[in-house]
Amino acid sequence: MAPPPAPTRLTAAVDTRGGRLALVRGGVPQEFTVTLRNGNTAEYRHVLVAFQMEMLVGEPGAGAGSGPGFLLERFDTASGSWRPADFRIANDAKPASLFSGGSPLARDAVRTERYRLRATAGGPTGSSPVMVSFIDTDADGEVAAHVLLGHSTR
Repeated sequence: MAPPPAPTRLTAAVDTRGGRLALVRGGVPQEFTVTLRNGNTAEYRHVLVAFQMEMLVGEPGAGAGSGPGFLLERFDTASGSWRPADFRIANDAKPASLFSGGSPLARDAVRTERYRLRATAGGPTGSSPVMVSFIDTDADGEVAAHVLLGHSTR
């Protein structure tokens, strides 16, 4: 009789061309993917992918930005179109207990989601990583280590 499989946990990866986002204000968005690979230890009813970045200070001589600064969108495979996604810009962490929503993720399942980020014409410039978190909203906690995606806007 074969032994049971070794316990495995959920892992996450964020991928983009060049390994980072290099945006231009008012320019084209850059796409990236988020892949969740669930292990064999837990089934999740609501796993949420959450995004946050600290406020940009700006580069010398760039001038102050105005407006929201960034637009994050998620590709909706059912409709074949891009839909707005939540993108928090703040210098403090939002507690996991304040998040809601998410999608199911069965044991041994893999889910890949497509996103794109655009810097608006009047937004700020500078550099700050995008923090991608993976939250089980039923348990009010992260289910995998967050991933930092390098980012700069000029």
